[in-house]
Amino acid sequence: MNTQCPRCRSFNEVDPQSAGQTVRCGSCGEEYEAVNPNLFPCPDCFNLISRRASVCPRCGAPIVHSARSVNANDIASEKIIAVYHPSAMNFLWAILCGIITIPLLIGVFVLIYICIEIYCTSYELTTHRVIVRKGWIAKNQNEIWIKDMRGVNFNQTIWQRIIGVGDISIGTAASAGNEIFIVGIADPAKVVDDINALRQA
Repeated sequence: MNTQCPRCRSFNEVDPQSAGQTVRCGSCGEEYEAVNPNLFPCPDCFNLISRRASVCPRCGAPIVHSARSVNANDIASEKIIAVYHPSAMNFLWAILCGIITIPLLIGVFVLIYICIEIYCTSYELTTHRVIVRKGWIAKNQNEIWIKDMRGVNFNQTIWQRIIGVGDISIGTAASAGNEIFIVGIADPAKVVDDINALRQA
């Protein structure tokens, strides 16, 4: 069994029975755990399974797509499909309050805050990922690989339907909860269709 040392990145041939045990690298002398390269953790239960398996034998989770690791080719071939921002209609009441209170100067700060919130929050859809970026001074980025998505949920209240905005939540195969939230964007149904089209590609 051919294993790779995590320190010097050299490959060492070890006995298959040594999988999961500590071995010593023949190049740098560092000890490391020998990992079978043909196995990887299930995205749901983390049980080690074969990379050729289509479902996890323990929990039954589908792993055909999530088994692929991220490599340089994925990054090099990645293209931006679209960049979305929260719709101004999502802040309609706050904008109206800001306009009304402009004479008191409070409205000026409210409107500036809304502009910053819209401009500094972006939802980027690429051929491989959905990326959420937030923040003006302090930055926060959250992303999910399309091949790891388990479900895309579209939520729209009555008021949101009237003004044409909605929310999208995306869950991964590695978690029962939602990992990404896209809030208050225009034409959310089309965005969901765009994401699902990439999942099926």
